[in-house]
Amino acid sequence: MEIIIPLLVIIFLAGSIGFLRPSKKMKFLAELRVAALKLGFKINSSITLKNKFKNMQPNLVLYQIRNTTSIEKGQFVRDENALKLYDPSSLKFDPDFVKIEKKINQLPQSILEIIFFESNIAILWDEKLGLSELKKIHHSINKI
Repeated sequence: MEIIIPLLVIIFLAGSIGFLRPSKKMKFLAELRVAALKLGFKINSSITLKNKFKNMQPNLVLYQIRNTTSIEKGQFVRDENALKLYDPSSLKFDPDFVKIEKKINQLPQSILEIIFFESNIAILWDEKLGLSELKKIHHSINKI
């Protein structure tokens, strides 16, 4: 009995400490998000912005990056293999719309939705795809 109580206390403490260590998934996400910050992305969890996305799902994450493109307003949603203009429809009447749409559709398939604002670009994608996919996204957005 003298050994059982201290042994149970030690087992209890060891189990509690085990819960404090991050899992492999949490380590992966932490490393990815640090790399994303270095690339200029910000992770956004604002409910207001999330409500603007049409394909919002719990496993998808919102990233934002500074808008260096000529597009100041526009929302494109993935429909099958292409990103289609969702809003504003007036962008379709822009003389450069064909060029814009062509560039938008060169973005990686991992981007499910993209919204252009005057100051930033918000993208919806699956973080599980990793850093290499994020770098592709970053490179593609910079080419627009």
